[in-house]
Amino acid sequence: MSFLQIASWNIEHLSGHPRAQKRQSAYALADHIEMAGIDLIALQEVYVTDPDEEVRLFDNQPVIASRAHSERRNSDLDVVCYLLEEHLDTSWKYLIIPNRTAGDKSQLCAVMWNTKRLSLSNVRALDVKHKVDDLNLWDRKPHLLSFTSNIHVWRRSATGEWEQLPETRTLSLVPLHMKSNYGGVTKNRIVRAKEAETLFETLKSIENEIDPSLILLGDTNILRNDEPAIETFVSNGFIDLNNNDSTTYWSKDYGESPFDRIFIAEGRPEFKYSRQYVLRSSDLTLHDQFLSDHYMIKMSVKDYVDDADPRS
Repeated sequence: MSFLQIASWNIEHLSGHPRAQKRQSAYALADHIEMAGIDLIALQEVYVTDPDEEVRLFDNQPVIASRAHSERRNSDLDVVCYLLEEHLDTSWKYLIIPNRTAGDKSQLCAVMWNTKRLSLSNVRALDVKHKVDDLNLWDRKPHLLSFTSNIHVWRRSATGEWEQLPETRTLSLVPLHMKSNYGGVTKNRIVRAKEAETLFETLKSIENEIDPSLILLGDTNILRNDEPAIETFVSNGFIDLNNNDSTTYWSKDYGESPFDRIFIAEGRPEFKYSRQYVLRSSDLTLHDQFLSDHYMIKMSVKDYVDDADPRS
């Protein structure tokens, strides 16, 4: 049996500060991801860096090539992928997703994946509304990403013999980074409600083209599970895996919040054992110092059942 480990992490302004002032260590980030056993991770607050920058571990080391899937590059993610490849003996790639404004280079969403376990098959920008009345929506434009995995399964042949055959599994996800609470909690709760409504309007318009193994995950900035945005997710057939509002964010200035959430399509056998786990250090100050003010969240997906599997 095989499980895929899926995660999300707001990585707090990755590469958003000059190198002399940067806080995060690519070594610490790679260690945290490797320790978590992740195959696929959605990231928030990634910055685009100079595509021509020569990235090295040390001055006398060889240049580290970009692991980016497109022209948008982040040098710290290049180092993280390099370290994961060195430790795990498998290649990693990442894709930085454009914002509503295509030229934005700050606070973008991204995905990073283990290419031995998964292949990126399609990326689709979701045509959500960006303005309703006086509300500006979805600065971080949501995209639908489709992945495939290849596994071997046992099947009976026409003669009754058991044989092991290769099969392809499919998985889709929408990384989320919804409206923050800066500027007013009450107003931005309303903005997130509208963002959720427009997201599901768009998903419903293309539902026949979407793999039903669908995960929505990321930094929702939702403060409590009674927000209208949550009701929209649930009423459209998704389960909030952080319905108990477990803390996923901490800072000295703002305290604790349950911002980061995973939503899974209900009734899917591949999500039968899926739960949201929160990975955090026991020392919150050091976690904030070397990693992020958010904690990584993760879940597992059964990689041995899918639409075509007769056991489902």
